[in-house]
Amino acid sequence: MLTTPASHHKPTQPMRVAGVVFLLAAVLSAGLIWHQERQRREHARAEVYTLAQDHAKAAREQLDRALSAIYAMAALVQQGRGQVDNFDAVAARMLPFYPGVSVLILAPGGVIRNAVPLAGNEKAIGLDLLKDPVMQQEAQRARSTGQLTLAGPLELRQGGLGLVARLPIYLDNAQGTPEFWGFTNVVMRFPQTLESAHLPSLLQRGLDYKLWRVNPETRQTQIIAESQSAPLIEPVIQGFEVPNGAWSLSVAPRLGWGDRAGLAGKTFIGLLFSWLLAYLAKLLTRQRAYKINLEQQVTERTAEIQASERQLSATLDAIPDLLFEMDLNGRYLLCHSPRAADLLDAPVQALLGKTVSEVLPPAAAEVVLQALKQAHELGLAHGQQFELASPEQDRWFELSVARKAVSAGQEPRFIVISREITERKQAEKDIQKLAYFDALTSLPNRSLLNDRIRHALSEADRRQESLALMFLDLDHFKNINDTLGHGVGDQLLVALAARMQSVVREQDTVARLGGDEFILLLPDTGSKGAARVAQKLLQTISLPVQIGPHELTVTPSMGIAQYPRDGDDLETLSRRADIAMYRAKQSGRNGYQFYTTEMQLTTDRALQIENALRRALERDQLRLHYQPQLSLSTNRIVGVEALLRWQHPELGQVAPAEFIAIAEASGQIQGIGEWVLRTAAQQAKQWRDLGLAPMTMSVNLSAVQFRHPDLPELVARILAEAQLPPQFLELELTEGVALHDPLGAIAVMEHMHQQGVKISIDDFGTGYSSLSYLKRFHAHQLKIDQSFVRDITDDPEDLAIVNAIISMAHSLGMNTIAEGVETQAQLTLLRAQGCDEVQGYFFCRPQPPEELVAFLRAHS
Repeated sequence: MLTTPASHHKPTQPMRVAGVVFLLAAVLSAGLIWHQERQRREHARAEVYTLAQDHAKAAREQLDRALSAIYAMAALVQQGRGQVDNFDAVAARMLPFYPGVSVLILAPGGVIRNAVPLAGNEKAIGLDLLKDPVMQQEAQRARSTGQLTLAGPLELRQGGLGLVARLPIYLDNAQGTPEFWGFTNVVMRFPQTLESAHLPSLLQRGLDYKLWRVNPETRQTQIIAESQSAPLIEPVIQGFEVPNGAWSLSVAPRLGWGDRAGLAGKTFIGLLFSWLLAYLAKLLTRQRAYKINLEQQVTERTAEIQASERQLSATLDAIPDLLFEMDLNGRYLLCHSPRAADLLDAPVQALLGKTVSEVLPPAAAEVVLQALKQAHELGLAHGQQFELASPEQDRWFELSVARKAVSAGQEPRFIVISREITERKQAEKDIQKLAYFDALTSLPNRSLLNDRIRHALSEADRRQESLALMFLDLDHFKNINDTLGHGVGDQLLVALAARMQSVVREQDTVARLGGDEFILLLPDTGSKGAARVAQKLLQTISLPVQIGPHELTVTPSMGIAQYPRDGDDLETLSRRADIAMYRAKQSGRNGYQFYTTEMQLTTDRALQIENALRRALERDQLRLHYQPQLSLSTNRIVGVEALLRWQHPELGQVAPAEFIAIAEASGQIQGIGEWVLRTAAQQAKQWRDLGLAPMTMSVNLSAVQFRHPDLPELVARILAEAQLPPQFLELELTEGVALHDPLGAIAVMEHMHQQGVKISIDDFGTGYSSLSYLKRFHAHQLKIDQSFVRDITDDPEDLAIVNAIISMAHSLGMNTIAEGVETQAQLTLLRAQGCDEVQGYFFCRPQPPEELVAFLRAHS
């Protein structure tokens, strides 16, 4: 760092002075040039403005001369009290006196009766100006205001562009009241109308022009005449009034208002002048700079030495570590550290003159001596670490040693930096913990669990012992996160993790995989021992947990796999414990299951069905069968229900109860459901085309389909493709699906209702119905589940339930339909209870469409 005494000034740089002079001269030159250029531009604009004023005045005068013809015709009409018998002859004599006028027109009552000359204007005869789409708006304005109007530019019916002037004529009737007689019209054709304005002469002066107006109706700019279509550069605008509007003439130089050649020349002269002044300033200041520079060199060299000393002192003060000077024997010769008192257990004076062997423990002293020896041999030593015990916390230090340059014959000396590291070592421990333990619960994570499982399997194999691996999942834990938040969920996981650890032995491992999934490793544990642990976990986990104001209760589902019975490696045991856990969930949750071969077969079967189902549509293996629905009041078929069937070449007939759930879990239900809906709609339309009686097509919706946001649009698109009226489509969904998200279900049903599609609540009475929501559903009917119909003749409770459903549905304005009707007795009871419709084997089994046609014809 260089400094100079306050009494001296920094020498002025010749280049800097030259630059300032050049800049000032250039700014002055630019100001003069700009002032001259502005005066020149203002003078040029004034000249162009005068030209524009002259040409605009000429255009206005010629337009006024042409418009005087319309007043002459108006005088003829008023003189003849509306009768101008010799108009054609008079108009023919008038035309030569009005340059730019091409046609004179009389329009009594607004209808053109006379046009002179007639040749070329035959199309105009009989035209009603007050009704013509092009003319009526302006003609009506002229009649209502009584003023002369000027329309255009516009396409003339006789061809070309022009203007149309129109003057309404009012004559006094017998009562002396002015009454509309009609119009006198003048047609002016371009460019003849503007010849006397001599606009093209502007081009000879290097000027472009545009004659334009703003359409009073559309407020858009209309070009009347122009020299070019490109926009003008900062044009001068001269406006003048015309009947019912104003015209403007814009004029501007073709190349703009600037004088590029002159401006370039002036700029060059200004820059040359500025450069010459700058060069002279440089020569004058250079000599002075040489003198000042010599004086300052002496001052700066002195300041550099002083600055180096201060910088070295500041650098040493900035080092937060202990800095010592030692000899090869580890003797403390010097200590420099502003934090020495904080980092040392003894005063600095107590160290000086002593060796590390006298001050430090033997192990730490040996590390320091070895670092000094390495630095003596190599010049540097880095990274040696030693630990010192402390009452609060053990402290670690890292050494950096460098050999000093000394005079010949002088004992070697070393600079030693001792850096405390209570934070890097702790971070390493924290990283180690994060690598092998769950951050939330402090349980072992997957990595540590895998190591322990491999070790436990090796020990079990060597000792010929059994081992249990348990998968544990908390039931419906997602509901807690969704309703109370993840903070509450995390606190609950911590509490439950502590409970799990309290149940198992010291040699057992409870690990968290993530979320609400846990794995328990139980070495030297057989089936009975694993069952006892599972029972303890069920009891302990199911106890209420108080989290803030919330008392929460959750239950576990557990799956157990055993070594060596269920597998002899980690992957096999994990997979089979997972399978058993899912079986526990399927069995009602809050329990445990041991892995069995039957579970694997079920899993393999599900995987086989899932893979085969992915190709069922493209291989045309899916079919729809239809079961008729009978009205008990008319004994007629009023609808059919579409039922999905799957015939696989190897698996045979696969029941919907088996493959629908797999389709929903694997995400295939959307494609299959769309195919069912489209096929059923097309079949309904086909039966209508065959002349069968109108009936409703009922299609079941899965939970996944109903919650899809595009369902209303999909239904509307399929109905449009099939050309099926929406009232002949009925969508069935279970009450459980509808009540999963009642408000969302209400919105979807409202949308369907507005489309005209019917909604039926399927399997009603088997779930937990909410009448407060049910009355808000736009449902057409309730379907009574066959589980109630099956024993209706023998079980009074089922009969009471059916009676209640029918009464409730009717009170809410809904129909009822009973499924699974198989006997006459069931039918008789349902009819007596007031059920509206039925379906079942008693009437007809589900049949393919080609076989069902005959049945439908017989019962229509």
